[in-house]
Amino acid sequence: MTKKFYQTICSSLGLSLAAGLFQSWLHFQVGVDLYLLPSFRSWFFIGNLIALSTSVFVLTYYHRKSYQVAFSTGLVATSVIFGSLLYLFFTTLYPPIAKHIPKVMALGIITGLVYASSLFVSETKTRPWLKRAGIVSALLYVAQLVALVWFIDTPPYPVNATLDTIRQWLSLLDRIVPILLLGNFVDELQRANLTNEPPPLSNRLLIANGVVIVLAICSLILSIRLSAENYGLTHISARERALAQPFQEGSYISSQGDTLQYRLLKPIAYDPKKQYPLVVALPYTCWSDNTRQIDACPMAKWLATDKNRRKYPAFVFVPRCPPHTGWGGVTNTPSIASLAIEAIVSLDQSFSIDPQRRYISGVSRGGYGSWYMISKHPELFAAAVPVCGEGNPDQAPGMSSVSIWAFHGAKDMNVPVSGSRNMVSALKKAGGSPRYTEYPDAAHTIWEEVIKTPDLLNWLFAQKKVSPPKAAKI
Repeated sequence: MTKKFYQTICSSLGLSLAAGLFQSWLHFQVGVDLYLLPSFRSWFFIGNLIALSTSVFVLTYYHRKSYQVAFSTGLVATSVIFGSLLYLFFTTLYPPIAKHIPKVMALGIITGLVYASSLFVSETKTRPWLKRAGIVSALLYVAQLVALVWFIDTPPYPVNATLDTIRQWLSLLDRIVPILLLGNFVDELQRANLTNEPPPLSNRLLIANGVVIVLAICSLILSIRLSAENYGLTHISARERALAQPFQEGSYISSQGDTLQYRLLKPIAYDPKKQYPLVVALPYTCWSDNTRQIDACPMAKWLATDKNRRKYPAFVFVPRCPPHTGWGGVTNTPSIASLAIEAIVSLDQSFSIDPQRRYISGVSRGGYGSWYMISKHPELFAAAVPVCGEGNPDQAPGMSSVSIWAFHGAKDMNVPVSGSRNMVSALKKAGGSPRYTEYPDAAHTIWEEVIKTPDLLNWLFAQKKVSPPKAAKI
């Protein structure tokens, strides 16, 4: 083994350590929202390439040092662990396969534990730094196994906050291992014999050094992008604060202890002796704060203008969509629709709301939610304005009494236009009279066109339940 080899492996370990510490810092900053950052998938890929290249260097070291037990167990563990990580990556693209996550993770942990144990029970135990690395790794794998068993029945999505906190700390502690490995290779570097350099190794080292440099550059670029995205995720802009300012902050706690945060816009010159319409405006994205959902809710912003507040005095309810959840109707996305419905009904206890003039609207994710909520609680809403959403046509007969005006772009690649077309067709067959506006040249972002629709708000606020609705079923 040569100094150049040890220099390369030290560089790779240093890069792996730096990338790991950066990810741990980011994880502590934003928690589960880390997985929502646009560049995270690219970072996940590059980070694992760094770890894989480092593992290859370490395995090469074991092989050339004739540490056969460590080499064999390390090779198996590396293959299984990186296969598991690849599987986890694909679960973000195709959530249905996530049901096997516990088994896959358990396999990776067990093989990793066997490998870690080999470092302090086989030939490598003569190397103090490797022995320490093995002991620390084994303890961390045991902790991971305990956490896995503890949360064995916890679904992978949405990410459990407690489990994610445990993962954060285990991930941070895991950074001790490359430090210990670095200690071993720094020691080897100091002992290396310059005259004992196999000729074929130099070309391989040149390639290896090139790989490390490329990965370092990629990780640097992605770390800058992730830092910028983290800033955008954790810092509320002045514009977002200004949009939310007219909306009062609130929260609803269910009998089961579940909490839904929301924003509520009250009518100007609110008079408790009068009854006012309620517009439920569903955001199209999820945030960890109770401020930015207003910017993700076009209907709420539209109704919050001074002109519309005076012309259409109404309550505007904007619930917060927690990360990794939705308003219902989206496959493989946990729904908080029932909690939102409870919160909507609870407003009657505090404010003078006309039970015959409740309306709901949403764009994209909110469009799905609009269709879903009126299908589950048609007795609660007089009208709905779903924009580029999709519902279940089989449930159309139950919601045919709700006045609906749907909108969609014909070239929508995010939510197929068939989502609205099928619902409108099913409603007509069920005896309903839905309105439908389709923009032939528009894609997913159509709200600016929707607000140009003549008399949309006049139509919405004119809708009224023919008879008092029954109590909503929670």
